[in-house]
Amino acid sequence: MRLLTALLLLVIPVAAQERDVLVLAKTQLLADAKAFDVFCKKHAKTPRSKLRKQIVAQLKQIAAAEQPKILKALGNPKNARSLWLINAVVVRLDAAAIAKARAHELVKWVYPAGRVFPMGDAGKVEEVLEPTARKPFSTDKKTIPWNLKMLHVPEAWKRGARGDGVVVAMFDAGMNYSHTDLRNNVWINPDEIANNGKDDDGNGFVDDLYGFNFTAGKADVKNPKIHHGTLTSSIVAGDGSGGQITGVAPRARLMALIANGGPYNAARGFQYALEEGADIVNMSFSIPNLGNVRGLWRRMAEHATCAGLVLISGAGNFPKEPEFKQIRIPEGIPCVICVGGVNRRKGFARFTSQGPVEWGKVKFYEDYPEDAPLIKPDVAAFPGPGTGLIQPGNEGYQPENNRFRGNSLSAPHVAGVCALILSVNRDLTPWRVREILETTAEDLGPEGKDAKFGAGLVNADAAVAAAVEAKR
Repeated sequence: MRLLTALLLLVIPVAAQERDVLVLAKTQLLADAKAFDVFCKKHAKTPRSKLRKQIVAQLKQIAAAEQPKILKALGNPKNARSLWLINAVVVRLDAAAIAKARAHELVKWVYPAGRVFPMGDAGKVEEVLEPTARKPFSTDKKTIPWNLKMLHVPEAWKRGARGDGVVVAMFDAGMNYSHTDLRNNVWINPDEIANNGKDDDGNGFVDDLYGFNFTAGKADVKNPKIHHGTLTSSIVAGDGSGGQITGVAPRARLMALIANGGPYNAARGFQYALEEGADIVNMSFSIPNLGNVRGLWRRMAEHATCAGLVLISGAGNFPKEPEFKQIRIPEGIPCVICVGGVNRRKGFARFTSQGPVEWGKVKFYEDYPEDAPLIKPDVAAFPGPGTGLIQPGNEGYQPENNRFRGNSLSAPHVAGVCALILSVNRDLTPWRVREILETTAEDLGPEGKDAKFGAGLVNADAAVAAAVEAKR
């Protein structure tokens, strides 16, 4: 009897075990590995604003057509979640149901979903900023750090490119939006009433005043324990109210999104950014060892790019990893602008990951094998140390000899330059923005694009000039 009881205790949990999975439907906006390039050529002259409306509507139509049939075949599981960025549903299934899902004629693949945020009370926004008048931008009596000068950012400002009207979504650990240099540039949801416990604008999120924490299912995006997002945000849009301009685009707006924990949270973050008007997404993180899940991330990124989001990520800090493994996800995705690291002398930052990247073993792609790999990074910027940064508290700046370093800092430099570009030419598509960055960059290392520097060190002034010329 004791043996039988022990066997039952071993068997029952295994038989009943369920996990959250992402069921990808067969019909997708982009059907195969070649479809993204075909899309870009077809829409070479389509304004980005038109693409946003058109592609978001198309993605939602695709999802609405197939997902009800898939869910019905799975027995309409409770708490099923729908995605439209990719045509997919997230459901909690046991092993038998997962096998059934894989065999369904409308299912393309089944992936792990990662962490699925809880439903229910979204909590309170920790601090609601008092409205203040935004002063005209001026460099008068303000310090400009060396890194902005070396990227020719002040010259771009003189052309009138300061990031006005551009929203940069920071996929990060939250930010201290109370800082003197950030508070005037934080994105504010115009249709949401703070802390009334209601979804005022009907977007599915309660009290999402400054963005949303998809990992925890919370409206608050302040994170006093982790300063990463505050520092990266200061490079994008620190406006110099306290005396030092740390931001490449000091008039851009910052949308705070916390979306770590897996592909489901990331997809929700992308969807939010698209629907709430973000133009650029800065992703200062690297995820290793994803296997075929790399393909899921690529599909999400390509769809988001088709809908007009400029996606940027640092190259990573993993030079000790083997070749083809140093540049991870999302920076290894072809359509994501991958930013490598250059030191103050314009030499290669030795802690920076190098390319190239292979996609030959990834399901549904198989287009960049090891003998003909994808060249990454795409461009380069400054990963520190000594980069101009704000203090994580409510005011002040890091000393010039600060030791913060990493390609988490390279990416927001380029996100800021992209904000400058879009502020003078709003309707440039993401692939045209990337082309401008590469063709105007200062070539370093071997001639042409290479696996250390990409196309070279970003030149903000030349990029802005090219963007203005493209408008004519």
